[in-house]
Formats: sequence, structure tokens, C-alpha cells
Amino acid sequence: MKRSTFRILFYINRNKQKKDGKSPILGRITVDGMHTQFSLQEYIEPELWSAQDNCAIGKNKACKELNLKLEKYRQDLKYHYNKQVEDNAYVTAESLKNTLLGIGTHEVMLLKEFEAHNKEFFQSIGITKVKSTYKSYNTAYNTLRNFIRYKYDMDDIAFNQLSYTFIEEFDFYMRVTLGYKTNTRHGRIRMLKYIVMRAIKKEVIRNNPFADYHVKSSEGERRWLSKEELDLIMQTPIKRIAVNYVRNLFVFAAFTGLAFIDLQTLKWSEIFTDKRGMRWIRKKRSKTGTECIIPLLDIPLQIIKYYKGSAKDGRVFDIGSYSLVLLYMQELRELLNMKTLCFHQSRHTYATTVCLSNGVPIETLCIMMGHRNISTTQIYSKITKNRINEDMQLLEKSIDRKYSLPEQMQHISSVNNNK
Repeated sequence: MKRSTFRILFYINRNKQKKDGKSPILGRITVDGMHTQFSLQEYIEPELWSAQDNCAIGKNKACKELNLKLEKYRQDLKYHYNKQVEDNAYVTAESLKNTLLGIGTHEVMLLKEFEAHNKEFFQSIGITKVKSTYKSYNTAYNTLRNFIRYKYDMDDIAFNQLSYTFIEEFDFYMRVTLGYKTNTRHGRIRMLKYIVMRAIKKEVIRNNPFADYHVKSSEGERRWLSKEELDLIMQTPIKRIAVNYVRNLFVFAAFTGLAFIDLQTLKWSEIFTDKRGMRWIRKKRSKTGTECIIPLLDIPLQIIKYYKGSAKDGRVFDIGSYSLVLLYMQELRELLNMKTLCFHQSRHTYATTVCLSNGVPIETLCIMMGHRNISTTQIYSKITKNRINEDMQLLEKSIDRKYSLPEQMQHISSVNNNK
């Protein structure tokens, strides 16, 4: 970036002399040809001022003290200029004057902005936001607050003090001190980066101190279920009514791709029948507000038929809190002797095992999942490729030594190897 030009000039206004004959001293700051003036609240006799040297030429104590003040103004302005260039990559004559005079220069603090964001988020719950995400932001806020106290012994930190080192140390703190797993750390970091981007949009800061820090999600454990695992969930007899109900909700989500909050709020008015008699779900996702259009296959149709009339307020299902569902999911996982099982796996399973693995085009899946951008849907395409690799490895093991080339072919191969 081209560095801006910067000048500071001191002069006196000879046209506005006081009764004692002294003239006011003014300062002029010029940045890239644009200038602004300010008063130093100092006065001097015109004959004791040098317009060429921009300073007092008298030898008395008052003139010497004045020149020291002028030099301090120069040094302060140079410091503020360099700092604004470094912090914001942008500086104006007006911003320098305001900083010098202390006008509107209070530092905006990271945690204070984070807290303000969370309060705004809370007010949107049930409209465009969901409570679970609000809880995640609160947890991220608490982790960040504890880190700032631990590392810097401070209650908060200004945006203009943030640097690349800050986010590296935050990641290290979570990884080593707290022992967080990769996905947990990266979730916290993404939220921190969002707060910084929010501050940039509000013009609190102009530079992104974390611009070069790229979060790479680890692949971690597989998040979708295979056909065999889905069959196991569907076919296993379950005596306990509550666990059986949650199992059926999971299966419904695995054949519709609905997230938990969207399943919880699903209403009969969001289910319609087209001219061919095909039934569909048309619903706006709670998380993003985007519309998803989902065909109802035979299995989810059977489930909603079975539970019809069990819920109130026009809802399709009577679903309790997520924490209660988690308990029943844990019981279901233990009953099925599965290593991992969480409700959101149903959505991943719909995208991969149910749709992509059965030839549904990714563009169609994007609409059914309610994704804003097809790049989000393409993540599932990558997962499906990983699954193909896993299946091919299993295939290679299963057919090992079951097939062999004819002896003649083996002979040709050995001859070629001995050349």
C-alpha cells in the first residue's frame, strides 16, 4: 500500500490579536493534500514568532517552554500517524486531530463488543436465531474472557491491541491448558473471528488482525451413518416408549434432513400435497432463514401418520428440550452398542447415505437441505468420496486372494519384471 503524505505546520493568526497584542497559535495537519486546523490555546507576540521555522524565536523562559510544547505536539502527531497507519492501514487529517485532542478516541474493547453481540443475538432467538447457537456464543465468550485473564491479567483487551499472535496464543491455551479437542477449538476461534469481522463492518477497526489465520477443520470422527447402521437403528426393537419415540424422530430426520430445531418446530401447515399427490415439506430453516423443500418418502410418511394428533399448536411432533432428547439418544446408543450417536448425525446421513449415495444430484440436495450456497452441500460430496475409499479398502480385504490371473499372464508379468 502506498504510504500517505503527512505534514504538520504551526502558525499564528495575526488578524485576531488580543488586547495585549498577542496572536493565537494554530496548528495545521495535512494528510494526502487534505488538511484541518486546531487551536493550541497558546498566544505569542507576533514579533517573537518565526513563520519560516514554525516556532518562537524569543529567548525568554515563556518562549522556550512554548517551543517544548510545540515539539511535543510534533512528536505526538508523528506517533499517532504511524500507529493509525499500522493499526488501520488508513489515516486522515481529521482522525489525527481527534486523536491528538482526545475527541472520540475511547478504545473499543473486545469482550464488551462480544457481550453486545450476544445480547443482540438473544433478542433474535425464535425469529432468525436459535437458542443452541446463542449458548455456543456464550461459551466462546467465557473461554475468551478466561484466556485474557490468564494470559494478560486483564479484564478486557482493546481491538487495536489484537494481533496474529493473540489468536495463536488463544488456540494454544485451548489446546494445551484446557485440553480442548480440535473441533471445539476451531468453533471458538470461528466465533472470535466473526466478532472481529463485525467490528470491521462497524468501522471500529479497519484492519483484520486475524486475516492470515485460516481455520482448518479436522475430519475427526465420521458424522454420517452407513446403511447397515441406519438399518440397525430402524429394526432394533425398543421397549421403552420415550427412547422408541426419540429413535423414530431420528429416523424421520434421517429421511428428511431436518435439523433438530426445525423438526421441533415443524407444523402441519408446512406440509403440502402437489398435483400428483406427492407430499412435501416447505419450511424456512431456523438457523439461516433459507427455505428447504423436501419430498416426504414412505418412511417419514408412516411416522407422521402414526403420531398425528399427538402434538398441540399445529405442530407435527411433541418434542421436549434438546437436553432431554440427548439423554434418550445416549440410552439409544448404549442399547445399540454404537460407538457414537448424536441427533445431528441424522442430517448428515440424509445427505450422504440416503441422497448422494443413491444418485441425487448435488444441486437438488442443496435445495432440500436449505443451504444458502452449494459449496456447503459440496462438503457432503467430499464425505461421500471418503466413504467410497473406505468401502474400496474393505472390498480389497474381502477379495484378497480370492481371484488370480491365469498362469500365462503371471509368466508374462515375471518376465517383464526380470528385464
